[in-house]
Amino acid sequence: MKLHMIMACHNRREMTVECIRKAHNAISLSGADASFTVYDDGSTDGTYEALVALGLPIQILRGDGSAFWARGMAIAEDTVLKQSAGEPDEFIVWLNDDVVLDENAFSSLSKTLESFPGSVVVGAMRDPIDGSITYSGMRRAGLHPLRFDLVIPTQEAQCVEVFNGNLVVVPVAVAKALGGIDGGFSHALADIDYGLRCSRSNIPVILGPSSYGACSRNKPSLSRGLSKDWADFLGPKGGGNYASLRRILQKSHHITWPFIIVVTYGVWWVRQLSGFRRRRKIMIG
Repeated sequence: MKLHMIMACHNRREMTVECIRKAHNAISLSGADASFTVYDDGSTDGTYEALVALGLPIQILRGDGSAFWARGMAIAEDTVLKQSAGEPDEFIVWLNDDVVLDENAFSSLSKTLESFPGSVVVGAMRDPIDGSITYSGMRRAGLHPLRFDLVIPTQEAQCVEVFNGNLVVVPVAVAKALGGIDGGFSHALADIDYGLRCSRSNIPVILGPSSYGACSRNKPSLSRGLSKDWADFLGPKGGGNYASLRRILQKSHHITWPFIIVVTYGVWWVRQLSGFRRRRKIMIG
């Protein structure tokens, strides 16, 4: 089995290096062959030099800091696909640089890959302190087309609809058929989009049993005031980035996508204003 590991990073040197070390160890224990392709998006903290010093088969692509996760991963994946021979036992592995993989991660994943050939396989992550599931596969929940609930892994593999992109294994043939990660997203939603494209193409998405490593949930930012919170929500890394919302919704809701975006923004404001009033009452006493 040949694993093409792809990763995007920016100014998280120690975390990125530790992630690759743990991944390399897990790969070695599984007996798989692997290479790493890392898109370093303009890091200024010595990430590039630290990666070179590891002495591992790492192809480092360098950006200027403007790519963010989606485009960085898309460039890394495209580079691998152009170099790949397309053999049946070749897989692209998405890996976030804040993931600390278990030693048996790839040994366990290989069993799921063998049981579900031609499928995209997702590995759940757990909190390093309390063990709760932080990232996983997801299924639809509610009327909004982008509302999903996290699926908790069991001892058996499960079908899911979409996923967080922390640890995802994609057969090279599937990646080529789908056209790869959509780098047109600003940061978020590219992983959700990939899962939706799998569903539309009848490609199964399987959540592996149990969890495969530790990864803390991103902590919500403290409120900086309504106007600044709104700007963050619309920004490149925000969940309400207009260009990204339009991009993902236009693929499945060709006519109603503007209405869905208006509803999304309306719900955000209702929640924020409700929270603001509650905080104000507490402050007033």
